[in-house]
Amino acid sequence: MMSKVITKFSGKGILLNQYTLKNPALKWEKLEIILYDDSIEFIFPNKKMRIKLEYIEDIGVELPRKAIEIAKSALEDITYHSSIIFNPPEMEKTMVGFAPETSMYGRKPLDAFLSKLFYVLLHKKPVKIQYAAMKGGSLDPNAKWEDGQLYFIQKKSSVGGSKEILVVVVFEEEKPKVYNVFTNIEAMRLKEKVIDGETVEALEIKQVKNNESITSYLYTDNKTRLFILRYLANLTKYKHAVKDLLPKSEDEIISEFAAEAFSGEKIKSEIEKLKPEEQEILVALYTGISSLELPTMLGMDVDEVERILDDLIDKGLLRLVRVRKEVELSEKGRAITNYLVSNF
Repeated sequence: MMSKVITKFSGKGILLNQYTLKNPALKWEKLEIILYDDSIEFIFPNKKMRIKLEYIEDIGVELPRKAIEIAKSALEDITYHSSIIFNPPEMEKTMVGFAPETSMYGRKPLDAFLSKLFYVLLHKKPVKIQYAAMKGGSLDPNAKWEDGQLYFIQKKSSVGGSKEILVVVVFEEEKPKVYNVFTNIEAMRLKEKVIDGETVEALEIKQVKNNESITSYLYTDNKTRLFILRYLANLTKYKHAVKDLLPKSEDEIISEFAAEAFSGEKIKSEIEKLKPEEQEILVALYTGISSLELPTMLGMDVDEVERILDDLIDKGLLRLVRVRKEVELSEKGRAITNYLVSNF
């Protein structure tokens, strides 16, 4: 079955991961994003990536300081910007920052794209809800957990027209029940609740309805919960209510990129790509042999050693210290070689 195009975004973007963040030539470039019903495609001038939606991990995370500074130094206008983080198994965790061509368009291009993205990621996702479990501070003994789904529906605006809002729909034999739990929000927090004998973390949502305070509980998987919070923070006026529930500062994101790059599974997959002679050279350097001593110590031709060193530099496992092929292990190279020495 052919994938269906949902929407597109055209503007500028920046590709951020453990390796590009160290690249002095890193810059904002033209970017087109195509959102399909099953995947998302990022098209840079010299790079194209298509990622399954299941590998999107976060949306609307604050950009690392370096990305902002690069834009400022080049006088790039990224007044309004956003981000998408994805982590497919065949590559490292990556963030794409994106912004309209100019701020004269305001947030409209971003919000229009994000609205479609959240729709694709959240619409019809299963949830459990205990609606109005407390009313005016009193526990309602009749409130029970119900199985429902997230839905985006059109709601008439008080100033005319309509807007799309997120609700929970519980389907029964009679008329479906629509729980509008994401408006008139006073506060939100995580609360331990028991569902079917199991203790879980649920969202506690406090709202004002008909001049009365009500509290409801919503439970779903962690990723769906995060996307709900990001939706509220990015596309509604309730950012203040959810800000304490949103994870990861920009520094934690960068540290996470590094940790992800050096995790056991990632390292093993990197090692599988290495030729025996490349592994041998890495281990020799790890044990203190200088790159200039390698031909003699390993009984290899000088030109052959230099070719292998070039390949290892290209793979990010070595960094060049001097032009005359004096090298040392990079952070990635040290992590991989440490794993080699300890496990093989």
